[in-house]
Amino acid sequence: MPRFNRHLTLFILCGLVLYPWTVADGADIHENVGTRAMTFLKIGVGAKAISMGESQVADADDLYATYWNPAGLAQLQRPQLGLMHNEWFEGINHQFIGFAQPLGNAGTLGGSLIYLSYGELEGYDINESGEPVKTENFHPYDLALIGSYARRFGGALSLGANAKWVREKIDTESAQVIAFDIGGLYAILNNSFSFGFNVQHLGAKVKFVEESFSLPLNIKVGMAYRLLDEALTLTADVNRPSDNDPTVGVGAAFTAYELIHLRAGYKYKVGGNDLGTASGITSGIGFSIEGFQLDYAFVSFGKLGGAHRFSLISNF
Repeated sequence: MPRFNRHLTLFILCGLVLYPWTVADGADIHENVGTRAMTFLKIGVGAKAISMGESQVADADDLYATYWNPAGLAQLQRPQLGLMHNEWFEGINHQFIGFAQPLGNAGTLGGSLIYLSYGELEGYDINESGEPVKTENFHPYDLALIGSYARRFGGALSLGANAKWVREKIDTESAQVIAFDIGGLYAILNNSFSFGFNVQHLGAKVKFVEESFSLPLNIKVGMAYRLLDEALTLTADVNRPSDNDPTVGVGAAFTAYELIHLRAGYKYKVGGNDLGTASGITSGIGFSIEGFQLDYAFVSFGKLGGAHRFSLISNF
C-alpha cells in the first residue's frame, strides 16, 4: 500500500477513535447550559485557527497556541508577538495581545491578554413601586491575563500549561478567579501526524454578587495530518464542554510558495443549533511576508450573519 494511502487510512481510523467523544450525555449536559461564569473564555483567538473550524489542538505551532494548546508553544524557534481583533455583534469587540520567548532546552515562556468589551450599555434599576428607572450607562468587560510555559520532552512529546487571572465586571459588580489549562502534543512519522489534548479552564467556582458559578471546563482532543511536504494540513478536533453538547471541528489549510495560506473548515455542534446549517462554516486567508504573518477569518453564524477576525504575528 502506498505511503499516502497508509497515512490517510491512519487519519480516518483515528477519527473513528475520536467518534465516541461526540456522543452527548443527554440531560446532564443540557441542564448546565447557561450556568457557567467567565464564558468569554470559550471564544477562540487567532484567525488561522478560527478559519480551520477551530480545530487546532494538534496543529498549534505559533503564539496562539496559548489558547488552543499551550504545549504548542514548544514548537517556536524565534520570539513572537501576536495581535488579534475580533469584530463581533452589536458593538462587542474581542482583543488579544501576546508574546512568547523560546529559551532553548529550558522551554518557552509566554504572556498574553484577552479583553472582551461589550460597549456602552444603558443602566436600569427598579424603584420602590417596582417600575424600571434609568440609571447611568456602564461599560461591562471581561479580562484574562495569562502566563504560559511549554517544553519538549525528546523529539516527539511536548507539554504545556497556562495560569490565568480572570476578571468579569458588570456595572458596579465584579468577580475574579485563578484558572489553569494543561495541554500535550505528540508527533509521529516525521511530524506527518500529531495528536493533541487540552484541558481548559480548570479552577474554583466564581462568586458573583451572592451566588457561585463553575468555570466553563472543556476537554479538547484532536489530530493533524500533514502531506505534500507539509503544504497541505488536515485537522480534526472534538470538544467536550461541561455546559453544552460536544462539538466537532474539521479544517484544511493549503500553503502556496510559502507565502499564501488558504484555509477552510466547519464546526459542528452535536444535536444541532437554531442558527441553521450554514452556522459553523469558516474560511480564511493568510500571508507570510518577511517575518510577519497576517491572517483573516470569516465565521458564519447562520441567521445572525457573520463575523470577521484579523490577527498578526511578528517573528523576531
